[in-house]
Amino acid sequence: MLESIALNIVDGPLNLWIQSTYWLWPILEITHFIGLSLLLGGLIVIDLRMAGHFRAFNVIATHKLLPVVFLGFALNLFTGVLFFCGDPLRYSVNIGFQIKMVLVAFAGLNALLYYWKINPIIHTWNLAAGSPPIAKAVAYASLITWTGVLLCGRLIPYVGTG
Repeated sequence: MLESIALNIVDGPLNLWIQSTYWLWPILEITHFIGLSLLLGGLIVIDLRMAGHFRAFNVIATHKLLPVVFLGFALNLFTGVLFFCGDPLRYSVNIGFQIKMVLVAFAGLNALLYYWKINPIIHTWNLAAGSPPIAKAVAYASLITWTGVLLCGRLIPYVGTG
């Protein structure tokens, strides 16, 4: 599926523009790194608190970092799409990229689980009793999944095709 998308993109105007603009790729890399820092920086605080760590922090107050997390994700989505459009034949067959995309999809499902199950009850938590098991599971799944996304993203230049 990714290969058919890649074949439709290659030699298109966006692909040619990205490849011919020598300064664009480094700017995309820097922006992608900033987005990753915002995304993971915010999620680490939110998820560790939601899992029951850092009890000195108010669990609801940590969720005020969500706009920062969303901004980071938006930057990564935008730059990631441009990376794919800039070199679609390399990314579409790269096992690191493929695993990364599966992990991002899993992270999205985990975020939906948070939204449906945890967000409605977070204001009712007994903070002295600790975090509910569902919150711990979602928090640790988020941390593990996004760490996997980070690692697979770093492996893309070093691993080949599936």
